[in-house]
Amino acid sequence: MKPALTVLTDPIPVGRFFLKETLKRVGRPLKYLIAARPMWFRGSPYRGHPAVTRSLVEGLRKIGASANYNPSRESEVGEAAIVLCGINALRQAILWKREGRIARLLAGPNILVFPSEHADVIAAPEVDYCVTPADWVCRLYERDCPALKGRCVAWPAGVDTEYWRPDPGKREPRDVLLFNKRANGPVSDYIPVLQRRGYSVSVVTFGSYTSEEFLAHLRRASLMVGYSTSESQGIAWAEAWSADVPTLLWFQGQNTWAPGRTFASSTAPYLCDSTGLFFSSVAEFEDALTRWEATKETFRPRQWVLDHMSDEVCARQLCRLAGIGVP
Repeated sequence: MKPALTVLTDPIPVGRFFLKETLKRVGRPLKYLIAARPMWFRGSPYRGHPAVTRSLVEGLRKIGASANYNPSRESEVGEAAIVLCGINALRQAILWKREGRIARLLAGPNILVFPSEHADVIAAPEVDYCVTPADWVCRLYERDCPALKGRCVAWPAGVDTEYWRPDPGKREPRDVLLFNKRANGPVSDYIPVLQRRGYSVSVVTFGSYTSEEFLAHLRRASLMVGYSTSESQGIAWAEAWSADVPTLLWFQGQNTWAPGRTFASSTAPYLCDSTGLFFSSVAEFEDALTRWEATKETFRPRQWVLDHMSDEVCARQLCRLAGIGVP
């Protein structure tokens, strides 16, 4: 019996995709011997953006949805498909839609940085929805590729709330974790402010830690301060919230990807009153820290994730977009 939904990150090696995809699969282990995967990806069985793929595949399993991931034969492809990443995987799925093999096709959120790079593919009439991580990315995509207007939808990946959970016995009330998403970020400006108020500061730089190390930091911290130039979603923020750590996050409203590529963006599109506060200067950081100190009991970051961004919640959202039954 065919599943209701197939999750794809790679083409099935058949037909015109046979040779290229087969060579990729043979060469992939050799590539990782020469250039190791980033630390936070190592050990993951999932392709594409491992955190996004893991969340959807495991979320679908947790809710008991009829779904499969990267099947080996075309006969195993479901009634609906979502291509999370890979332009060739999307090309193959478009052919399936034309042939009537699938009834509904979703594309994203990790296929292209800018849809105009392959507008003929991402905006093909067979694509029912172009999935992006957040509303600001939807707006960017529709400006960059007007053919997508009305077909862009925001869908965030979830986090594993059983893994990213607090350990109240390890919490240190005066411990602050400073998370630096960009190595050249001005994070050192915030450390003296925290130290003057008697906080112990630990600093982690994105990509330099394992998930176990990050979780250990989060379980000690009472607050996380984060710096990033932009976030399509902010999975690290959600991991902190799931561990019941509120965040003070640096904000800027635009980003420059390349010359002529400046666009409106966000550094934390899902930050809200339950999960933390924004700041955009050292003075604003001091104010935000004071506000948090005075109202810290009102923040409910873990409950917000349980309600809005767990694997299960996000998998159900995707099922609804794909038009399949939600258990």
